[in-house]
Amino acid sequence: MYSLFLRWVLIFLLCFASVFGYAQREADSSPYGLSLKRELVFGGIGALTIGTGTFLQNQLDEPLREDLRVSEYEQIIEFDRLGSTFNRGNSAKLSDYGLNTGVAIPALLLLSKNSRREFGKICILYVETVAITGGLTNMSKAGFARPRPYVYDAEWMPDRPLESGDRASFTSGHTSLSAAGCFFFARVYADYHPESRLRPYVWGVAATIPAVTGFLRIRAGRHFPTDVIAGYALGASVGYLVPMLHKKGVLPRGLRVSGGVSGIRLNYQF
Repeated sequence: MYSLFLRWVLIFLLCFASVFGYAQREADSSPYGLSLKRELVFGGIGALTIGTGTFLQNQLDEPLREDLRVSEYEQIIEFDRLGSTFNRGNSAKLSDYGLNTGVAIPALLLLSKNSRREFGKICILYVETVAITGGLTNMSKAGFARPRPYVYDAEWMPDRPLESGDRASFTSGHTSLSAAGCFFFARVYADYHPESRLRPYVWGVAATIPAVTGFLRIRAGRHFPTDVIAGYALGASVGYLVPMLHKKGVLPRGLRVSGGVSGIRLNYQF
């Protein structure tokens, strides 16, 4: 799944120059502004976290289940056992639909004239959103190396080695990416249509899709409830904040933020 993130980052780097030039010529009524330095920072964070997470996951050893010293699922904390069984029905396949829907829903912004004419700019923000969410999720999976619930299934042989994918439970990537796409869509829609009566419904749909996706991941035995909660919080935060941090006038007038190897500087001009 994370090879997809690498492709998105590559697309960002290849098309940035041309799209950036186009976006900078957009009307002053646009709610968002782009900066070469800022976009390179956001894109760099996404690429760095994806690369670091992938590298760390590849370095994980392959212990046996018996090496985990957790022989029964009942030894997991009680909250994480709520409503969770292994491979229930078509939950895994349905959760894939939830992921795909959440990631693709920003394409609906093409239906609006206001956002359609600035879709190049929106694409840059969305690539940054997906890359950062995927990278942080990947790093979390590698850092915690938490076994997935199905590892504790009675049918899982104690002498069977655990591959890196079997120890990628925290956090839920399906949930984080679905939440990132949905909250990005809702935030951007609200910024381009501040007076729209559809805004409450858009936010409602944005909150529901990743929640259902996470629930299905629990039913499929792929994640614990805490994995899903963390993934939801991560994706929703990034999906909301990336557009917000690109809004014109977010900082007080006269305040400038700059940074370098020596740290971050705040300058205010009266």
